[in-house]
Amino acid sequence: MPETLAKLEALGKKYGLTIANVFHAGDGNLHPLILFDERDPKQVDNALLCNSEVMMAVVAAGGMLSGEHGIGIEKLEFMHHVFNDDDMDGMRKVRNVFDPKQLCNPGKAVPSRRCWEVKGTNRRVP
Repeated sequence: MPETLAKLEALGKKYGLTIANVFHAGDGNLHPLILFDERDPKQVDNALLCNSEVMMAVVAAGGMLSGEHGIGIEKLEFMHHVFNDDDMDGMRKVRNVFDPKQLCNPGKAVPSRRCWEVKGTNRRVP
């Protein structure tokens, strides 16, 4: 965990943003919070780029995209870094058993397609 936290701190400095780290130290479940002003387009862009590198650093350290909270819109794009197509198909099949009409959190948890939309903009997350 110390190496990952140091990497996250370096990423915050790289993008001129503060990353507040809260976590469950016992199980290594990190919750990095990238602080930015959403009114400033440059900070929004930097936060998205920083987030991409944070996700990749966590995966490279052997971590997952999510602990107990599941996968929301911001992490869908990174699922292919952790799960292969067979894994994703299996998740879709299980979800379809319990939610065949896709009424529960549509477009979240298991991506149905690649989503590039962030808060109504067309910004593409790397």
